[in-house]
Amino acid sequence: MIGHSKCLVAAAVAAALVPSARLFAQSEGLEEILVTAQRREQSLQDVPISVTAITGEAIEEGGFSDVEDLSIFVPNLFMRDAFTGQSLIVRGVGTSTGNEAFEQAVAAFSDGVYYGRDNLSQGAVFDLERVEVVRGPQPTFAGQSATAGAINVITRKPGESWEGGVNMAFGSDEEMTFDFAAGGPLSENFGIRVAGRYYELDDAGYTSIVGNVPQGVKENQAGRVVATWAPTDNVDFTFKYEHQDVWQRGTAGEYTVCETRPQFSTANTTIAPGLPAPCALDAVVNGANLNVLDGSRGTGGSLDARATVDALNAASGAAPGSPGYWGNPATIGNIAYGLNQVAEYNYPEDRDFQADIVLGAVDWQIGDLTLSTNTSFIEYDKEDWLDPDDSSFAVFNDHRLEDFDQFAQEIRLMSPLDQAVSWMVGAYYQEHTLHSRIDVYLPRLLGTAAYQPAGARAVGFGGMLTEESEWASAFFAATWNATEAFRVNFGGRYQDATKDGRLPAEVAFLVGPTATSFGPFAPIPAGNNGGVPAVGTVEASDFLPELGVEWDLSDNVMGYVKYAEAFKNGGFVMSPPVGGGLPDPFSFAPEFAEGYEIGAKSRLADNRLELNAALYRTDYTDLQVTVFISAIGRFITTNAAEAHTQGFELDGRWAVSDAFTLGFAGAFGSEAIYDTYDGASCNSLEAKSVPPPCRADRSGVSLPYATDWTFSFNPDWRTMVGNNFELMVGANIRFSDGYWISDNEDPRNEVGSFERVDLRVGLGPRDGRWEAAIYGRDLTDQRLTIGGQPDFQHKTSDPTLYDAFGNTRERGRRYGVQFNYNFGG
Repeated sequence: MIGHSKCLVAAAVAAALVPSARLFAQSEGLEEILVTAQRREQSLQDVPISVTAITGEAIEEGGFSDVEDLSIFVPNLFMRDAFTGQSLIVRGVGTSTGNEAFEQAVAAFSDGVYYGRDNLSQGAVFDLERVEVVRGPQPTFAGQSATAGAINVITRKPGESWEGGVNMAFGSDEEMTFDFAAGGPLSENFGIRVAGRYYELDDAGYTSIVGNVPQGVKENQAGRVVATWAPTDNVDFTFKYEHQDVWQRGTAGEYTVCETRPQFSTANTTIAPGLPAPCALDAVVNGANLNVLDGSRGTGGSLDARATVDALNAASGAAPGSPGYWGNPATIGNIAYGLNQVAEYNYPEDRDFQADIVLGAVDWQIGDLTLSTNTSFIEYDKEDWLDPDDSSFAVFNDHRLEDFDQFAQEIRLMSPLDQAVSWMVGAYYQEHTLHSRIDVYLPRLLGTAAYQPAGARAVGFGGMLTEESEWASAFFAATWNATEAFRVNFGGRYQDATKDGRLPAEVAFLVGPTATSFGPFAPIPAGNNGGVPAVGTVEASDFLPELGVEWDLSDNVMGYVKYAEAFKNGGFVMSPPVGGGLPDPFSFAPEFAEGYEIGAKSRLADNRLELNAALYRTDYTDLQVTVFISAIGRFITTNAAEAHTQGFELDGRWAVSDAFTLGFAGAFGSEAIYDTYDGASCNSLEAKSVPPPCRADRSGVSLPYATDWTFSFNPDWRTMVGNNFELMVGANIRFSDGYWISDNEDPRNEVGSFERVDLRVGLGPRDGRWEAAIYGRDLTDQRLTIGGQPDFQHKTSDPTLYDAFGNTRERGRRYGVQFNYNFGG
């Protein structure tokens, strides 16, 4: 496989570079890329920050359906869609999943609207001007919790003439995309643009063991309306409404290691006392092959675990407690028969998310000054059914509900750039309400005996976290043009945030031998770890400075130095009260970042070469992390002492000729390390030698998804075929060192170095009215591990072995065709 991958990479590189020598002398230079990373429209080469900008055209041609797709070819950017949520990671630092109440350390924005919740990052990307990835702490221009960086998504707006198009793609894995957009002026001063997207994936390569139900399949729909109105020469209004609808069946992962020897196979003794590992039951009863990744997932809870264990023991004839006997005879009586007939265990794994985003923006020219305001509303609802034991047996099910409302108002007053001191001042206000509920359904637990009703066969624990939050900040930024070649940048933000949280502990029971549904949830009685909800207030305020200098080393080379501080708000621990216990502590503190960066941006070779470089280091204190404690089956959020990330980044574009452009980007000598972190989750081997709840010291260990180096380049070659048609060949090629997908030092969570190639060949008329293309993605077909399963139920008592292991992987090699038609322009 490795040799085949290297051959594919070499062939793609050679094919892309062959035309360059013949066409070198014809170059006319590079088109300028504009960005708004500093809340003004500026040339990318004039912004003294490490920024990668991906144009809307590149996104369409690359077939990127969301930020996770896009992150594959942006150095030092990962997006992980995990069992418990999504996280964005820049330079090795992000926000771990597992706590539904987390905000992201990589602040995400869409047209200036802050997307702090991870669910908002899974929406479709379509009809965009560009996506900007800004690295490092961004207190002044991003502000809201941007300790690791920021992502800015900029949508297309109505132009001065009517234009638009349709883009369709059909691929292997029964993948289909349909995008459309149309916009232009309705009158001299009013314009409108309408865009939409439909995406469907019917075969992600995984099916359930029982019923052969496809897993990881998706259906996403999105629509957007943007209207602009300029009633006078000095005033511009922008209105945007966007709707996102994201649905997914199951997750694309499976268990590939499990203890199947009866004497060693045990489930989590808190969640399912007495049972063997459910993955072992799938292997022995349903023939699941745990030695290979075959796309066969245990999920669904359609089988009776207790009856299955009885049948295995009857067939083996083993005496209770002997090596051939399945389960623990002393406690298996807690597992009721017939749980597979209960409604709450039979919901298929579904993720369902709908969001509505409304934006109203005004730009008003007052003499030489510009007054800008952004008013936004976000509302979303989410419902997930998850099967955490990842087996075909009714053991553990998880129901998650969330609704979120956010109102935000920003106002900025800006001077022109072409004066001795250019400046910007502004204020931001945000309030949001979060309702997040997690209900878990388990076999009967011994710890609930004091308050469970007679005849209870199973128990559910849950509770609704209510979080009310109010943020306010004021910021300023200024540039002193000391000389024609030397500038001083200074700014900062004062930020104040307050959150109030409340989480009750509730319980529900499955009562009676014939009940097919749990009763209603009610507060756990006082005196039984219940009665009094967890309540708390988290407050944080600080002034966050940002200082820098930039100087023109020549007409075409600009150097800069930057220093910045940022903090990410604290919050509350959202974890289901398994056994009746509420999170303790209920809150966690803010995390702080202090970043340094020195870099250069250049235009060389008569504007045929852009070359940008940055050397950086960021130190983190009180880094927020979520750890899973397998002994109690719960996530706990804490602040992990200190960490740092540092390295060197390089990116640019080379117009080798009129016909051939080579984009490139890389990160080298990178590291993201916990400097001190005593309190991390144990891996399953460590947990066997340390009394629960086991915690480990990970000082000196790499953070997840941090590579030592990575490099990608994007060749694009275009040439005429005859007099009327243009042939276009483009590729995205990435080489990368390996990384860890967790910080628990389980060797099965380490990903080795890899190469990936995406290739696209298109043909269309010279006027660009239409284009037909074929594409191949992930041609090296390495199916990298991108996430691990929490170790909820699958245990082995053998002290020399790690426990069961499951992971999610990339889809692998796929092919397809694209067709787009454009009009107007």
